[in-house]
Amino acid sequence: MLSMKKILLLLLGLILIPFSAFAISLSEIQSDPGRYVKVAEGQTTTMYVDSYSIQSLRYAPPYYTIQGKIYYVSYTGNCIEKSTVIFNYDYDRSSVNLRKDLMPNNPYITDADRGNALWNEIKANTGIKFTETDVYTYSLSGDYIETEKNFFDQSVGGNSPAYHTANYMFYKCYNIYFDPKYDSKNLY
Repeated sequence: MLSMKKILLLLLGLILIPFSAFAISLSEIQSDPGRYVKVAEGQTTTMYVDSYSIQSLRYAPPYYTIQGKIYYVSYTGNCIEKSTVIFNYDYDRSSVNLRKDLMPNNPYITDADRGNALWNEIKANTGIKFTETDVYTYSLSGDYIETEKNFFDQSVGGNSPAYHTANYMFYKCYNIYFDPKYDSKNLY
């Protein structure tokens, strides 16, 4: 009976090793800005992208798929959520292509009207969808809290943290932004 307890404890230890081996603290993220790039920040949250994890999964213009790891820091929740995200892009909906389609050379349309029309079109459909998987939650000091297996497809809203994450990841893969960087608070 004693040996069975030892075996169970050993198995439990082996199961928990991966969670502690990949744990991350806020100080680790903040101390390596070349790797963990801040892409969005609000009053109570900050979003980082692990720039070393970004990879193109599909290059079939106008369709692109990019995968990477993100870290969503919640200061009010005292936690960090680490997850894998997969962004699917339709470049026909990029600002470059929308500008061509929506902004004909009409001398009666002002620059402000062109900008508003473009922004309204991007808000309606950014051309970006994402799936988030394997969500690991840690305390800000790096202690493991829980794991969720979230799988969901969602449209990305204009100027949202996901929008800035997707825009940065597209730039890292193809050296061009999918859409403009609208918010100057975002540092990528």
